[in-house]
Amino acid sequence: MTEKKNKIKHVRFSDIDYIQPDRSYGGSSKPHKEVTDNFIIGLLSSIDELKVNLENIDKSLTTGVTAAVVELEENAIAKTNRPNSIFSDKSCPFFGDIGHTKFLIKVTESGLESLKSKISQAKNTKKALKEVSAIKSIHPYRPRIELSDDSNQLSVRLFRFNSQEDNSFLDSKFEDFLNSNEFGWYKHRSNSIRLYRVEGNPAEIVSKLNQFLGVQSATSSKCIKIKPMVGGVNSEEQVEITPPSDVFEYPIVAVVDSGISDSCKPLEPWLVGRNSYVAAPYRDASHGTFVAGLICDSHNLNGRDVRFPLCQAKVFSVEVLGNEHGDMYEIINAMYEVAEQNPDIKVWNLSLGASTPVSMSEISAMALLLDEFQDRYDCICVVAAGNFEDETRAWPPNKILNDGISSPGDSVRSITVGSLAHVDGFVKNEEPSHFSRKGPVSNFVQKPEVVHYGGNITIVGGRPLVLGVNSVDISGYSRNDIGTSFSTPVISAITANLFQALGDRANVNLVKALIVHSANTSYPTPIEYRPYFGWGVPQSSSSLLSVSDFETTVVFEGQAKESFEINKLPFPIPSCLRTPEGKVRAEFFITLVYTPELDPNKAFEYCQVDLQLGLGKYDQTTGKFNSKVPLQTSDNLYEHELVKNGDKWSPVKVYHARFPQGVDIDTWKLRLTVLGRDGYSAPDVAIPFSVVLTIRDLDAEQPVYNEMVRLMNDYNWEVSDLVLDQRIQL
Repeated sequence: MTEKKNKIKHVRFSDIDYIQPDRSYGGSSKPHKEVTDNFIIGLLSSIDELKVNLENIDKSLTTGVTAAVVELEENAIAKTNRPNSIFSDKSCPFFGDIGHTKFLIKVTESGLESLKSKISQAKNTKKALKEVSAIKSIHPYRPRIELSDDSNQLSVRLFRFNSQEDNSFLDSKFEDFLNSNEFGWYKHRSNSIRLYRVEGNPAEIVSKLNQFLGVQSATSSKCIKIKPMVGGVNSEEQVEITPPSDVFEYPIVAVVDSGISDSCKPLEPWLVGRNSYVAAPYRDASHGTFVAGLICDSHNLNGRDVRFPLCQAKVFSVEVLGNEHGDMYEIINAMYEVAEQNPDIKVWNLSLGASTPVSMSEISAMALLLDEFQDRYDCICVVAAGNFEDETRAWPPNKILNDGISSPGDSVRSITVGSLAHVDGFVKNEEPSHFSRKGPVSNFVQKPEVVHYGGNITIVGGRPLVLGVNSVDISGYSRNDIGTSFSTPVISAITANLFQALGDRANVNLVKALIVHSANTSYPTPIEYRPYFGWGVPQSSSSLLSVSDFETTVVFEGQAKESFEINKLPFPIPSCLRTPEGKVRAEFFITLVYTPELDPNKAFEYCQVDLQLGLGKYDQTTGKFNSKVPLQTSDNLYEHELVKNGDKWSPVKVYHARFPQGVDIDTWKLRLTVLGRDGYSAPDVAIPFSVVLTIRDLDAEQPVYNEMVRLMNDYNWEVSDLVLDQRIQL
């Protein structure tokens, strides 16, 4: 492998890079479909039904405010096509969604009267006619209730309307309702969603909840589990884990799991603290101990396999899972308590999850809570993609399977990790493990972002034989096992060490961008396999923070705002990459990670801001720009196809282009643009972002690095080394 001896460069945007271009958002006045008298009558009948439901409900079970669902036509969900004048603050305004084309409206008796009047008069103007033509149906909201057979604790979520007064009244009314029925309850501390844990007879709770207007969903609170250990002990001798050095300050990873054994001598010097939230009779530290071993020394535990990183981290045990399902409410509360006591912990490992796939029409409650947690404590959660319990899934899969990501792997702020096989077996070496779950999740956000090695099986005599990765058991002996639980801690160790190496320059966007970029530049995968692979395996034996002579990697960081563009024009391209005809013959990799505001009322429109990046040709005569390094080319007509195939609204975007014949561009430009959701307006809100860009010579020969450094200096860019003191091996 070519030696990587050059440092990644960091570039600051200057004030002149920010511009405010003229924008106009037009739209045709043509209706989305024919609006017949019968269609109008049908809509009015639906509104009457909503009104009757609201009038007939027991007043003790409602605040007079509830929700209904408006389904829009497929070609009407773009922001310029939505019927916002009909569903306005003067009638029944939009306030959320429950999936593609299905939007929530706030319903009151007076609002329904106004809505009925507007729809009755829709044919009087072209604008009103077009808006009504966007509507497919209007119907009552039915709470989503999913319970396990043995649960007597429910997590109940209430609606959040765009009114603090309405929300406070709803909370108070709901608490009165719970007390009147003598249900035990606790209110979660979350500010983003209103979540209660309700205790009692599940059937009775559900029966009562179905009568209370304002409940959005109810699920079993004890819905989180860890995969049972299925591997075995490798030897009767204690393993040797490289002890911490006295001259290096190691990062710390919080291990949110089943606890870490106090009898495991090899892990003792790596354990910096523990909080336990599990009663003694239910404790079983096997899983958490195995996870901790991989964070502390995955390289040596796995026979110095170069695919496992050299970096090590210390661990803080957050014991929240016993030998039964874990309570989502208690897990998140425990994390808050530990974070308040240990604010310097930047990485949290969650090798846990639900046993079923998340819905494509909403973000799971635990994922919403994790996103809020990460924003509050400025940290990253590294989460297992989940384990699909089917030992017959071949690679590539030969049938449609229900093997989607499990909660909380749909957390958009987190890094979600899938698993690859590290040896041949039922699947081949480097193929996705038969148990690794796939993305995307709601809004077609790609999960997992990355993968690492989590084991394989082989079939002997019709029965599976575990071919696991190696770690340590509760007594300090070597053992092996399989699961996304065990690919996840390897990524946690890399993530924690990146925070450590970047020092004061570290932030969650930059760390996440570097990990995804490293995977994409070193382990590219075909797009059809991305649902399982994510963007691949981050580098391990070679450093993420260095580059070879024939390539350059530059980090750009800034804060975007609505209505502004950020440009680097002209963008320097090393002349050594140009052919005698002046074409640029090179490969480009770009990773963009940003922190959009999130709206937990919205499932399909959870991310409120979209950032998109382009690098390509700028015509100085016409002012036109044509990006040549695409995220995803798309000729699709409708919004949902752009979202699905173009990663629109996804806060992690990856771009790639390869020009073996050269591309004829004289003046290059880097451009970042911002788009807000319908109804979102926050002109003063800054959206932090990080861009990692690599330009590589296809023949691995040209002095790209040195020439790019000289050009950036010639352009008077504010350039520095990304890392001044690189002390770790990743």
